Amino acid sequence: MKKLLQILGWLVVGIVGIAILAYGVAWWMAGSRYDKQWLAHDAKFPIPFPLGEDETVSLARAIANGQHLVESRVGCTGCHDKDFGGGVIIDEPILGRWVAPNLTTGSGSVTREYTASDWDHAVRHGLRKGGRSSSMPAIEFANLSDHELSDIVAYIRSLAPVDRDLGLVKFGPVFTFVMAFDSSALVAFNVDHQKAHAVEPPESAPTAAYGEHIVQVCRGCHGANLSGGKIQGDPNMPIVANLTPHETGLKDWTEADFIRALREGKRKDGRELSGYMPWKAYGQMSDAELKAIWAYLQTVPAVEKGKR
Repeated sequence: MKKLLQILGWLVVGIVGIAILAYGVAWWMAGSRYDKQWLAHDAKFPIPFPLGEDETVSLARAIANGQHLVESRVGCTGCHDKDFGGGVIIDEPILGRWVAPNLTTGSGSVTREYTASDWDHAVRHGLRKGGRSSSMPAIEFANLSDHELSDIVAYIRSLAPVDRDLGLVKFGPVFTFVMAFDSSALVAFNVDHQKAHAVEPPESAPTAAYGEHIVQVCRGCHGANLSGGKIQGDPNMPIVANLTPHETGLKDWTEADFIRALREGKRKDGRELSGYMPWKAYGQMSDAELKAIWAYLQTVPAVEKGKR
């Protein structure tokens, strides 16, 4: 019996040792991925975009459009808080600490000295100043035009400074192993850092071309082909709806049904949309924007729900 206990004890010690070694390797791999330095192009654009000799009018126009983009399509406040002073997204020992930084000019700001190129790297490339990965879901905003991003920055810069320093992102065991063995967990690995961006967005009209431009922000949850289903790596997220014209998606929907869903939070059958769906924000889009999204959704292939 004593010998058996000794053997079991050594087995436990061995298992613990292997676990510690595996975690050490994962921690090193995750750190190497997160601290990898990327070389992105140097995007240059004016803030605000000039519309003529009257710069005041240009700035007012930029701020107004930037506010519209932020409040309806881009959704910065979902992570960075309503005052843009930053927020804690996740703070669980087993997962880690994921924070969205302070975007205002107050104490703790990460953007106070940002140039246009720095904003480009942060928003459209998922990179911190200096070229290392961030937790910004930049893949959703990679197709923002220079003009749109400039307007967003103009609006953020117009906000009152907030003094808030939330510190750095920290990785718990789950985040560590995910990042160590899944490069897609970091957006920087999935973005073409040399691809040029459009200077202007498509014309604001109810066309599929304009809808495709807007719909990029939907792909973070609904998937690259918009078929929805379960989001991998996030057990708290519900099953996401299928936006394609498949029978498990929007096949029997009309444009009016779709617009009602985003304006009133009601599905075609009257059921309420999930609280995870930011329909109140998307419902602030103009008629042209919502009709454009619908027009584009009519052109995508019908895909069974969950076939992401």
